[in-house]
Amino acid sequence: MKISSAIILFILLLPEIAGAANQNDINQELQQGGRIHLPAGTYILTDSIILQSNTILEGEPGTVITIPDHAGWPAWKPLISGNRVQNVTIRNLEINANSNGNSETPHGAGFYNCIYMIDCDNIQVYNCTFHDSLGDGLRTKRCENIKFYNNLVYRLGHEGFYGIDSQYIECFSNRITTRTNSGLRIWNSANVRFHDNVIDAQLDAGGGDPGIQIEDSKGTVSNVEIYNNVLNRTWGKGIWLTAYDAGVSNIQKVQIHHNLFYETGQSYNIPSTGGIVNDGFQGTQIYNNIFDGVKNNAFRNQAGGQGTIIKDNVFTNTAQHTAISQTGTGYAIADLVGANLSVANNCFYNNEKGDVYQTSFSNSDFRDPKTNQTSSGWTWTGSTWTCNYVKPMGLGSVPLTTTIRLQLMAIIYSILYCTTFVHHF
Repeated sequence: MKISSAIILFILLLPEIAGAANQNDINQELQQGGRIHLPAGTYILTDSIILQSNTILEGEPGTVITIPDHAGWPAWKPLISGNRVQNVTIRNLEINANSNGNSETPHGAGFYNCIYMIDCDNIQVYNCTFHDSLGDGLRTKRCENIKFYNNLVYRLGHEGFYGIDSQYIECFSNRITTRTNSGLRIWNSANVRFHDNVIDAQLDAGGGDPGIQIEDSKGTVSNVEIYNNVLNRTWGKGIWLTAYDAGVSNIQKVQIHHNLFYETGQSYNIPSTGGIVNDGFQGTQIYNNIFDGVKNNAFRNQAGGQGTIIKDNVFTNTAQHTAISQTGTGYAIADLVGANLSVANNCFYNNEKGDVYQTSFSNSDFRDPKTNQTSSGWTWTGSTWTCNYVKPMGLGSVPLTTTIRLQLMAIIYSILYCTTFVHHF
């Protein structure tokens, strides 16, 4: 009796068959290149998935990649690994790294990163869910041309995205709740855009620290722009700029604009909470942001800060640190090191201890920004803040032109690399 090809395909796509596949099956298909499709099912890994060049690894609703309890893997062995590959897309997967079942190993020490890519180029990770890990969602080292977008991230053990010594990074339209550390982070990386993300925190002692962390120890951080993000009730800082070693001599000129910082700095156990905390960066430009209800300081300068420009922002309802008494707490802007900040054309209203600490300001607006127009471009809707660049709190936004551009890039990428072979389990 002959069996039609349609029936064979239907059998191969059953979730039970998909769940029976393991990383060896997946790796064998990846070596052939093209598009590897994992139908709905739970894939329990006993070894890493090894990415190959010119491939798409994709799932669908219900496709879950995980590891068993007490997996016993060594540090720096990720669930999905890429080394010296290029033109790779990972999409539509749920990665559950089973931190509860592997609690004998610590958070943030290199165990069970979801995806770790080294010396790779042209990476896209999107429409994925990352949760319950002891490590990072996507970690890159010495990589270029990285896009991380439309992902849901929560209960990780380190960063949602972490770019180390990498370049040309764009992270956007992600929904991230921090645990252990930050949502988005770079270290010694350049040409970076973080935009249209919504980041909040797990509100307990394990809730992490900054929503976004920019770190420079080699003096190589440059061309970094952070915009159109909603930073909502982060545990530590909204954004942390930290430079040390060779980084303190660099003039990074980070641009931070059109972001909403709402009640950031909720922690009772981290001293330097706030909206933006600067520890050594120079030439930062902070403009057209709104800081509402931030704990400790909206901008706190603890080291460096020379050449910082703060203009056309709204600073309102700044409150003292939740639990730790410290110098300058409760002021909208506090300069603890005398960096001679340039502060002009900002709106200050109802900040608990005052508007500025140990710095001067000019051309300020002291009217209630909820009832008066300000130079920031932000308006109060009656329930939240909005402006021409950012949708109301809780919603990320991507400009229409950006959305169209990304869709076209995805189509072109599929034509170039991924139409020859399509593998189904």
